[in-house]
Formats: sequence, structure tokens, C-alpha cells
Amino acid sequence: MGLTARYQYYIDRTARKPSGDEGRKLYNNPKSHYKGFQIILDYLDLQDTDEYMEIGCGGGILLGIALQKVSRAAALDHSKDMVELSGENNADSVQSGRAEIVEGDAAELPWEDNRFTAAASAHMFFFVEQPEQVLSEIYRVLKPGGRFAMATMSNSIPGKLMYGFLYQMRTYSNSKMVKLMTDAGFKNVKVTSAFPFSQYCFAVK
Repeated sequence: MGLTARYQYYIDRTARKPSGDEGRKLYNNPKSHYKGFQIILDYLDLQDTDEYMEIGCGGGILLGIALQKVSRAAALDHSKDMVELSGENNADSVQSGRAEIVEGDAAELPWEDNRFTAAASAHMFFFVEQPEQVLSEIYRVLKPGGRFAMATMSNSIPGKLMYGFLYQMRTYSNSKMVKLMTDAGFKNVKVTSAFPFSQYCFAVK
């Protein structure tokens, strides 16, 4: 395996599609993600009447925090290893039927229209190849009035230099993200950036 192939293999296993021991170790306690998790939770203000949905759930840490508040939750990841790890970290909720965790594609969510009252995406949207389709799917499965919050990477110069090139992330200006979310049908869209790398989004169906 050449240097480029080895690098891509490493990026896939630790970021784009976490897997193996490396991926499990990183996403069992993703310390760099906790600030984003808290901002998402602040935006959503989850209640016990909510049914929550998350795409790119990784090791299920944010999902587990949400399950302390909501009645039911569902989550999806495209990594089999992350689905398994998330299931382990939320075993009680899965076994009781309060949580459903599935392997799948965020551009084709397996759930029915108008099901959830709250949805989240944490630190994964920059790897999405079909952003318009993914946002449309999130919109579709939310109930009218449902809230969506997302933590992602901004297209700041530091972000582009440090992560955009190395990890081949897709990043968007605040105005472009507002347009993407509005075009998907969302209203009351709010997008802000925090130096040096972060972008936070909130919208309502």
C-alpha cells in the first residue's frame, strides 16, 4: 500500500467512516466533540415529550445524553463498527425499546415522514457528499415545528488549511449554509461560526 493509500485508509478509519480499534477508541470518548454536543443540546432544549433522531451518531455519546431527556430516539451511522459501539454504549435504551440504532445512508433515511420532533447532526456533515439530499431527508422525517441542530466545520481560512485539505472536508460559508437549509424547506434558520473552525446551525420545519 502506497503512502497516499495508507493516508486515505487512516482518514477513513478515524474520521470519514470510523472503524476498527482506532475508530472505536476515538469515538468511545470523542473529547473534541463535547463542546459541539452541548451547543446542539442547548439549541434543541430536549423535553421528555420529544422523539429524537441523529445522523452520524458515531459512538452514541450524544445519543446517550439525549436519551436522558427524551422519550424515544433513533440514530443512524454508515459505519457498522460505530453502530455496534453506539449500541453498546446505549444498551439499556436499545433493550427497552427506547432507542433504535441502524446502519445506513443519511441521504436515504429509513424512517417515515413527520416522525421526529428533534434532530441532530454532530461533526459529520463535512463528509456528506449529497448535502441537499441529506438536509431534505432530515426535513422529511421531522414533524411540523420539529427542530434541527447541527455542529459542523466552518470554511474559515484556518479550517480550510488545517482540515479541508488534509481530510477533504466539504465546508460552507454561513450564507451558503443558510441557503442549503432554506432550500430544503427549513425556516427560522440560524447559522453562526466560532473561531477558528466551528459552525453551528439551527432551524425549524
